[in-house]
Amino acid sequence: TQHPTAHIARSSAVFGLPESHLDMIRVGLALYGITPAKHLKNICNLKPAITLKSKVVYFKVVRAGDSVGYGRTWYAKKDTRVVTIPIGYGDGYFRSLSNCGSVLIRGNKYPIIGRICMDQLMVDIGNNEAYNNDEVVLIGSQGDNTITVEEIAQLAGTNSHEVLTATNLRVPRVYINH
Repeated sequence: TQHPTAHIARSSAVFGLPESHLDMIRVGLALYGITPAKHLKNICNLKPAITLKSKVVYFKVVRAGDSVGYGRTWYAKKDTRVVTIPIGYGDGYFRSLSNCGSVLIRGNKYPIIGRICMDQLMVDIGNNEAYNNDEVVLIGSQGDNTITVEEIAQLAGTNSHEVLTATNLRVPRVYINH
């Protein structure tokens, strides 16, 4: 007689509990290159397999004393170069990252300013340059800088699982075979 297939091992058990493998394993976070538990960081050498990108669509100098975003939660201390990125909480990017998240543009890390809107967010690029259509990395690497899923989860007050599943279907996907 045939026994039912048994599996109890998720990503963390794959690396840390081999006796749990049974007939199959269920790879979750590890499939995305996310280390499933802090104590496994040195055991599994995973490379992130997900990137969230957008583009600069607008540039403006915000004058000292002026605000950006709903609720006026951010004010320019001096004349400030600000770019608009067309992604927001309507796309699954966490509103809780308002005034505390960051993005990568031209290899530099810049703060998200003001409240994240349904369809866009604003970024303070300091005295640096950015142009329409410049690539913006919200999760992933650019130059020597990286924004990880774990970093986003911590800032948003959630976990990596929710970050990975939050991006909705209106955000185009590009799948790359390596």
